[in-house]
Amino acid sequence: MKLKLLILGVLSAVGLNATSIDTNKVSVVWTAYKTPSKVAVSGTFKNIDFKFGKKRDSIASTLEGASASIDPMKVNLNDDVKNANLRDFFFSKFSKKEIKVILRDVLEGKDQGTILASVKMNGKTNKVPMEYKIANGVLKASGVLDLSEFKLDEARANLQKAVYDLHEGITWSQVTISFEAPIVQ
Repeated sequence: MKLKLLILGVLSAVGLNATSIDTNKVSVVWTAYKTPSKVAVSGTFKNIDFKFGKKRDSIASTLEGASASIDPMKVNLNDDVKNANLRDFFFSKFSKKEIKVILRDVLEGKDQGTILASVKMNGKTNKVPMEYKIANGVLKASGVLDLSEFKLDEARANLQKAVYDLHEGITWSQVTISFEAPIVQ
């Protein structure tokens, strides 16, 4: 009997110290690159629809199977001209006007981990490896996708042509995708 109480006490203490993320404060950022110097341009999307794992007792259980549905026409770079350029010359060329991300294979280590993001964009699905680190109470995850893998070379060329002078003739095909969320105990 004493052993059962001891085990229950240990399990309760472990459960009380379980770490997860605050799913109400997740932010998503993407970073594209322009010019021969590969200057970063970052933005997000308005009204991202998130769904998280039903179990919230660890980072892995919260993120495993989590998804985000994104309307690319709601791009937000905090600049109306840049928003219009991306909508009109890039995202409008997508065959399907939704971006869907599902997180799988979450591996949780000590203050770090890995995630395999299944990204569906322009009707094509690819896996994007992501890594995360936890520092100062915040989980930050990132990975790099290549627009060419989503059959977006024509859309990228269309944007590059429209903003040729601003991008000095180069719009890179790599895009860093990332998200962050505060840690909760």
